[in-house]
Order: sequence, then C-alpha cells, then structure tokens
Amino acid sequence: MTRATRLPSPAPPRPPAGTRGFTLVEVLVAFLLLAVVATVVTLVSGSAVQAFARTETATAALQQLERTRALLASDLGQAAPRLSLGQSGDRLQAFTLTPSGFVLVRGGVTGVPARVQKIAWGHDGRNLLRQSWPAVDGSAPSTPDVMLAAIREVRVRVDAGQGFADRWEPREPQALPRAVELTLVPEGRPPVVLLFLVAA
Repeated sequence: MTRATRLPSPAPPRPPAGTRGFTLVEVLVAFLLLAVVATVVTLVSGSAVQAFARTETATAALQQLERTRALLASDLGQAAPRLSLGQSGDRLQAFTLTPSGFVLVRGGVTGVPARVQKIAWGHDGRNLLRQSWPAVDGSAPSTPDVMLAAIREVRVRVDAGQGFADRWEPREPQALPRAVELTLVPEGRPPVVLLFLVAA
C-alpha cells in the first residue's frame, strides 16, 4: 500500500506593499507627537485668551478714564462764579480746594435754561468720586458716584494766573481759577496728569 504523498501547502500571500499595520513603536511615537502638539496648542490658546483679557481690561480702563475726563472738563468748563450755602448755612466760595479734590457750582449749557448745580470731586483713599447736591444752597449732598476705582492718590493744583500751586486763596469769594491740574495715581500703573480750563 503506497503512502499518499502530501503536497506542500501554499505559503500565505504577502500583503501588498503599503498595507502593513503599524508597529508598537510607531504607535507610541504617534501618541507622543500628538500629546506634544496638543500641549503646544493648549499653551498658545491659553496665552491668547489671557492676552485678550488683558486687552479688554485695558480698553475698559481707558474708556472709563475718557468718560471721567469728559465729565471733569464739562464740570470745570461750566464753573460759575456763584457762592453757595452749606447745610448749616455757612457761605462757601465759588470754588473751594479740598485736600483731595474741589467743590464748585456749575451752570447750565448755553441756550438752555440753566440748572445750576453744586458738584464735588474727591478721593476716599481708593476711588475717585463725584458728588452732587440736590440744591445749591442748604441741602445735604447725595451719595457719591465712583468714577474711577483703584486710585491710590489724587493731587490737585490750580492756576490763578501765576502758575500752578496746591493752594487756592482768592481775593474775592466768587473768583475762579484759570485752570486745574489733576494728577491721578492708579494702583500698579504710572500717574495720569489731566489739565482743564475753568469756565472756558
């Protein structure tokens, strides 16, 4: 009885070039590169968000400073040589310099029925404040409004015609200075000097 010879089984076909799978090392390298790229993208995105936030904060601060400057210019530009009476009946001069600001009486806009108003600007140790009175004579002041926050110091000087000085002693109680210099010292930022003409 003859033994049947077995034919050799054909070898499995080789996959065509370019269809082989990835090795473990290649997969690990790919994951490593992906992690590096993700880290870089996260850092760049975080820096961009922080820079945008800083820009937004700086822009808001500049807009608030510009609004404050415009209101100061309006108050000082409409200053009136008018005396006023305090809450206790004492007579106040038209422009009074205080340790951290000033008090004045402002008139209305030209061509409009004048609404005379007493206004004070000052500093409470941290904020620049603006305060008004419901009536020029004999009334109590209203609650002050915070115009600029995080202000460490406020310095005021006036020009009576002989240069700026930190004292205001007019010969006549209804006299007004020619100009006012306001120096604001914000926290963490350089000082800002603002100049205004009075009754201009």
